[in-house]
Amino acid sequence: MDTPTIITPLIVETSRGPCIAGTRITVFSVMDYLKGEWRRDVVKQIMGISDEQLDAVLDYITRHKEAVEKEYAAIVRRSEARRASYEKLFHDRSPFPPHMPLEERVARLRQKLAEKHTTSQ
Repeated sequence: MDTPTIITPLIVETSRGPCIAGTRITVFSVMDYLKGEWRRDVVKQIMGISDEQLDAVLDYITRHKEAVEKEYAAIVRRSEARRASYEKLFHDRSPFPPHMPLEERVARLRQKLAEKHTTSQ
């Protein structure tokens, strides 16, 4: 008796968007590397995916190009807005002026630590 073969799709829809089946890797996270023009073998190694999985991502992007590009652009915009928000928060809370060189910040922090250490003894 022949049992039917069930083919599991390599890309599945999740609440985070399309992902490689059995992983938490989204199509959009792979797109970051593809848009950065990383070599195929490097993308596979970094993401820990196979040729078959990478081919499935590329095929999915090709078949759903407009929707994927639109959602990817929205993700990038949200990420940039979030980064700008956190940078502003950091600068608002920082005791140093925003354009102070890193070396000077480090020197001042070391000086404060040294002062704190000598007063606590």
